[in-house]
Amino acid sequence: MGNFSQNVYPESTAIVGMAQSVWDGNKEPARVNFSLSDKLKAELRRLLGKDIESIFITDSDVRHIKKNHGQNEAKRGQVDITPADFALIPLVMNDFNNAEQTETDRLGNRKIIFTKKIDEIVYVAGVEKGSTKMRVITLWKRPGRVLNADGGL
Repeated sequence: MGNFSQNVYPESTAIVGMAQSVWDGNKEPARVNFSLSDKLKAELRRLLGKDIESIFITDSDVRHIKKNHGQNEAKRGQVDITPADFALIPLVMNDFNNAEQTETDRLGNRKIIFTKKIDEIVYVAGVEKGSTKMRVITLWKRPGRVLNADGGL
């Protein structure tokens, strides 16, 4: 699983390193940009009506994900996120099974949820759009089928 992602998406190693650093308690600012596949660019253009130049994740985003999805996820039917799971973010987004726009925040930024089934686990990554960039704001995983953002198939 991790080897495939790291071979195809070299930035996966840096993302995992940043996540492990956060898990270890490091508070140093960090940011990792990653590449966009043609499939992802086309889907973002379709959903947003404009081109996105880059997608990134920061140490703050990793802390948010750890706090909200790093432990006790079984009660929500999910599986705890670990630093190794962060390697899959570029794969989930660039080779998604489903992508859909969900809500818009109070500043007008749009949120898109991407899902990808890998083995028997479905990974879900959410991004929020700025003007020409997007940031990864969430990641969770659960056993089962790919669902729409509203929970339907």
